[in-house]
Amino acid sequence: MDMPSNPRRSFLGMVSTAIGSSLAGCASLQSTDPDTPSDETESAAGTSGESEPLALPSVVTRDSFPDGDVVLKPDGKIVLLNFFTTWCRPCQEEMPEFRRLRAEYDTETLHMVSITPEVDKKLIQEFWREYDGKWPVVTDPALIATNRWNANSYPTNLVFDVDGTPATGDRSTVRARTFKEFTSIIDPLLTES
Repeated sequence: MDMPSNPRRSFLGMVSTAIGSSLAGCASLQSTDPDTPSDETESAAGTSGESEPLALPSVVTRDSFPDGDVVLKPDGKIVLLNFFTTWCRPCQEEMPEFRRLRAEYDTETLHMVSITPEVDKKLIQEFWREYDGKWPVVTDPALIATNRWNANSYPTNLVFDVDGTPATGDRSTVRARTFKEFTSIIDPLLTES
């Protein structure tokens, strides 16, 4: 029986997320307490974003997208990390806003990466084509990045300044969802750098 694209994507996304979450559930030593600041979470596992840059495998490698692992927080760049799933409606609605951001800021100014816990690469690639993703997308089935930054809901968007510190005080999580909200966070970081 063939399922229409969106219900099929939702079903497969939920199944792959459940599989990834169950595989990683006991492997993490990090806190998933949303009140724990991200710096404490990173040090609880004995890793630091500064001493060990985290890189995850690229899912889409066509055109100018990288092949292999993508560093999530490279030094000297403003960073936007977007945690998403293909079945998440708010995640789908954010895609045009992210395309506008990618068009507004070059890759040397703003490093953008979307991160999904899903394991079905064909499903992720189909989503990226359908929503015209113009920046790298990586997979995190073991929830390494998810746990490092307590990104335990979808979508979760994080912004870091050029020094790798959270853009909005103690936490890197931002409530931005629109192009205007993102630029109001990113533009002041550009003048500081």
